[in-house]
Amino acid sequence: METLYPGVLMDDIRQGRTLPHNEDAERAVLGAILINANSLQTAMEHISPSDFYHTGHRCLFAAFIAYSDSAPLKTLDQLSIIQFLKSRNQLDECGGISYITGLTENVSTTASVGVHAQIIRSLSLRRQFIQLANEFSIAGYDDSQEIIKLIDESETRLSRLAQGTNIDNKDVSIGTYVSQALVNLRERMEGKDSGNLQTGFDRLDQLTDGGFHPTDFIIIAARPSIGKTAFAISIIQNMIRAPQNYKIAFFSLEMSGIQVSQRLLSGVSRVPLKVIRNASFPNQRDPNFNHIITAAQRLFDTKLFILDTPNMKLSEIRASARRLKREQGVQAIFIDYIGLIDAEMPAASKKFEQVSEISKALKSLARELEIPVVVLCQVTREAEGEKNEPQLNNLRDSGAIEQDADMVMFLHRNRKIDTDKLVRDSKGDASLQPTKIIVAKQRNGETGEFYLGFKPATASFENISAEGWN
Repeated sequence: METLYPGVLMDDIRQGRTLPHNEDAERAVLGAILINANSLQTAMEHISPSDFYHTGHRCLFAAFIAYSDSAPLKTLDQLSIIQFLKSRNQLDECGGISYITGLTENVSTTASVGVHAQIIRSLSLRRQFIQLANEFSIAGYDDSQEIIKLIDESETRLSRLAQGTNIDNKDVSIGTYVSQALVNLRERMEGKDSGNLQTGFDRLDQLTDGGFHPTDFIIIAARPSIGKTAFAISIIQNMIRAPQNYKIAFFSLEMSGIQVSQRLLSGVSRVPLKVIRNASFPNQRDPNFNHIITAAQRLFDTKLFILDTPNMKLSEIRASARRLKREQGVQAIFIDYIGLIDAEMPAASKKFEQVSEISKALKSLARELEIPVVVLCQVTREAEGEKNEPQLNNLRDSGAIEQDADMVMFLHRNRKIDTDKLVRDSKGDASLQPTKIIVAKQRNGETGEFYLGFKPATASFENISAEGWN
């Protein structure tokens, strides 16, 4: 089969069919640039050299960009670009003088360069999709690869392709991101939604500049029985209720969905958790029972999705997260906790290697889905006791967690209840244990500490403003 242009990738021909491309659109874009150099900037908003099907066209478009970068004040025309290609020994690769000069023959206007560039980009994505499908098919026949892991990797690559970031990333100038930052700034000045998720805890929202941020990988860490799960569920409780009404996914690897629901019912109704677990109601007319029914009605209409499979595999978490993001539009993910995730690594792998792999993957997931991923973590025994406050090097099993996390929060207090230090809740009862929240790392903000009140009866946290604790 003869090619329409020197440099067509002959190995792209499959079963007598040529991969999707549009010869005329590619020539039209290149010709428009040779007629009007301003067309290059328009084309670059949609495509990069790798989006062209023909290798010569790729080479020529890349040369246009390189020439403009090296000589921005000079005119990009046929003579100048031919001389530039000669200096780089690329003239033949781009088709020669006669081919380049002929590119402008059928270009009547440069106004359609953007439309033609979009056609090129669309066909480029189609070719990449075909390439991925071929790779998936080959991998599917490989019995040595675990199918769940293959599906996870396939979803990741398809997701990147859908976002236009697969295989051949386009270089984006700083100007693009600065413009986006300014748009975001103006929207926030006008009171529009910043995309941050408020936690419902005033001091935490202040310290984090408005709450949890999209793409952030957030760690909540503490010694056992200090309340890290209670803290996470309290944040979830605040997020899913009005006025926020956020859509949240909670991967509960330690507690069942029923147990999580009982905690939420206790927190919302303020009925002690022990009463709910033991069903200690004299009858259905009991005020506490009515409070539970009211709380259940409030929770029933919220958008909280609980996945309580124990020891979930990392690939299963990632696949479920993508599905929930795609189908339900979840805005944040909570995972309790990192030590219970199956990294799907060989049994001989050391624990720190497994946790490092999980940490890296969850940070990548936050960026991929553009939502905060909040993960609970334990700390070492060195952070035990009233005086031994936890530090970043106390994160258990792997230093990679500290490195990957955008924010690390520690919860700290003495296990023993000191009745002299209890503070009052919103009803005036002295039942809250002051708990120090230490923001030890915040990649894009300040570190600091503040106090919240832990209420053992309902296993929940509340804002406190008693003098001496803020």
